[in-house]
Amino acid sequence: MTKKINVYFLLFFLASFVFSKASGAEIDNLFISLKNASDVSTAKKYEEKIWEYWLTSGSNQNNNTLMTKGVKLMKSGKLDEALNLFIDLSKSDPNWAEPINKIATIRYLQGDFYGSIRDIQSTLKIEPRHFGAIAGLAQINLALGRYNESLKNLDFAINIHPFIGIKNLRPILMDLIEKSEI
Repeated sequence: MTKKINVYFLLFFLASFVFSKASGAEIDNLFISLKNASDVSTAKKYEEKIWEYWLTSGSNQNNNTLMTKGVKLMKSGKLDEALNLFIDLSKSDPNWAEPINKIATIRYLQGDFYGSIRDIQSTLKIEPRHFGAIAGLAQINLALGRYNESLKNLDFAINIHPFIGIKNLRPILMDLIEKSEI
């Protein structure tokens, strides 16, 4: 009986390992395709697949369901309730970047820019290519008058996602930097 359980455990472990590697390769390929996209429409398709991956890559289905619930709470304006859910989710699934990114987003929406920056940094430790978090950091630095930092963030996000919508801020940032140097 014990040998059977050990064999099942080993098979489950190996299947989980293979699945996680395949998922990692899948997201890597999506980022390569996004970076090499030839137009906005193609890039948007890869961006949507990356967001879907980020939103559904919790360690279990229950956590993915909680992510969906938290996003619905955010969309309905129940930010405090969503924040508490995402904080709990980030604790139960600490290697999943998206709950932390959602915490950063809510803190930004609530005007807690420095809290949001801390959470963005935590998000980027887990997923350094998180163009959404980097774009958020660019917006926060713009709001704080840190134009050079905002431009660096923006250029970094554009390097990952050449068609990211926020890239339209670049000329505005360049103008603000030029005016602040006078």
